[in-house]
Amino acid sequence: MPIQKRRGTDLLMHLDRSASGEGLTRQIYTQLRAAILEGRLRAGDRLPPSRDLARALGVARLTVATAYEWLSAEGYVYGRVGAGTFVAVVFAEPSFPPSKSDSVSLASPASATPSAPKQFLPAAPVPLSSWARRIATIPLAGISPAESATCAWDMRPSVGAAEAFPWARWRRIVGWPDPLAGDAPPADAAYALPSAGQWDALLGPLETREAIAAWLRRSRAVRCAPEQILVAGSVQQMLALLARLLIEPGQQLLVEDPSYVGFHAAFLAEGAVLAGMPVDAQGVRVDTLPTPSRLGDVGTEGKPRLAIVTPSHQYPTGVTLSLERRVALLDWARRAGVVLVEDDYDGDLRLEGQPLEALRGLDDRDEVIYLGTFAKALYPAVRLGFAVLPQWLIEPVARARAASDRHPAWRDAMAVARFIEAGELERHLARMRRLYRTRRDALSAALHEHLGDLVSVGPAEAGIHLLARLPDGVDDVALVNEALHQGIACMPLSPHYQGAPHPGLVLGFGGMPEERLAEGINRLAPLVRAAVTAGAGRHGL
Repeated sequence: MPIQKRRGTDLLMHLDRSASGEGLTRQIYTQLRAAILEGRLRAGDRLPPSRDLARALGVARLTVATAYEWLSAEGYVYGRVGAGTFVAVVFAEPSFPPSKSDSVSLASPASATPSAPKQFLPAAPVPLSSWARRIATIPLAGISPAESATCAWDMRPSVGAAEAFPWARWRRIVGWPDPLAGDAPPADAAYALPSAGQWDALLGPLETREAIAAWLRRSRAVRCAPEQILVAGSVQQMLALLARLLIEPGQQLLVEDPSYVGFHAAFLAEGAVLAGMPVDAQGVRVDTLPTPSRLGDVGTEGKPRLAIVTPSHQYPTGVTLSLERRVALLDWARRAGVVLVEDDYDGDLRLEGQPLEALRGLDDRDEVIYLGTFAKALYPAVRLGFAVLPQWLIEPVARARAASDRHPAWRDAMAVARFIEAGELERHLARMRRLYRTRRDALSAALHEHLGDLVSVGPAEAGIHLLARLPDGVDDVALVNEALHQGIACMPLSPHYQGAPHPGLVLGFGGMPEERLAEGINRLAPLVRAAVTAGAGRHGL
């Protein structure tokens, strides 16, 4: 029978009532679990009430309730009083519960002896590559909580105010060509075939690269020319290209500690070994970095080639790298032979004062790789990132693109170019800075009102998130999971550390108005206090 989901998708279930079939409870459990693992039921989807499903399947309500209890015991679903049963975030498959007849009680199947665990994926017909085996071990916690329609308070740090985007002006300025009406597409919409030595044709539409280069020069003081601009679907896609071109298995990658877990995945997939660079209130502590002579003792294979930094708005702490340290970091990288990758993911959303000059702006030797995205400045559905490449990297990147995705989506690329050229990007950013400043102040005020005695609120001079540090001993991952069950989405701090982790909550303020942010913190506060009490109990405080 079809289960009607909130998202309008039908899920078929068939029960075998023959004598040779498994018990009905186990069949319901197995089919629902398979639907979750295969993605037919996604995180946040609501399961039918047990009474309704039992009536539709023609079984006793106890049979369905038992199957739900099994799923809940193994973390596939969770219940909310008065709301129903919902699909949880699932990253791996636990062991099966034992086969039971339909007369089982509602006791958890964990109380019996479980059968042998089964693999999440079936055996491959050919051996997987070493790359595939590496990505299977990359931790996912801390990248992003599940997007869920049940989250009434979405405080994920990546969510902005899409409702504030000037859609009418965007449509008027973009003016998509209509092939059915005889409109010709832009010349850059066709596949560009590079001539000898002209690899930049593979980097994206020329009009887009010219617009981005001009905007970066005037707004971020970035040294660049259009032929150095790479247009791609996302920053993650560009990181994957850089990892394949610049990292060998076993080599060190220097990352800020803490830093965004998503950075790590692209490089861990290529066999990189992560090494943390400590961060304090002024950003990366350059004085703790190994001297060039010490790096020479490491050997060519293990010596770091790259260091990824977020100087304009460190993720996740929110601090800004001071000018003195920017200069010191550039000097250290040159002497150590390390290439700096500057991720300026939200540097255009400066909320206080004037932004400091980008590392790429201070770089007079064409060495820094600069990354940016329009997902926060415009709206998340604009899947468009960009990079400024040193001259020596243009051809390798173009060749890598020729071997993979070839071209970005020209529609988004050309739309952004026209939006920039019309002067709309600067006007939109000015409006968004005012809006986000108001929302930041509301979130900060709510944190101080409800949790001022427990949390330390970090700086938020740029971007759309801030950090609320928690007392040592708090399990921030468990706290975030509990908050998600209560309809509040945010991020834990501890998974972002390479060294000793510290607990905290990374809270976004971009996606909700001030009163909703205050409501969210009001509802989050009791969960935080309970987590702090539990942490103190574990440590005997």
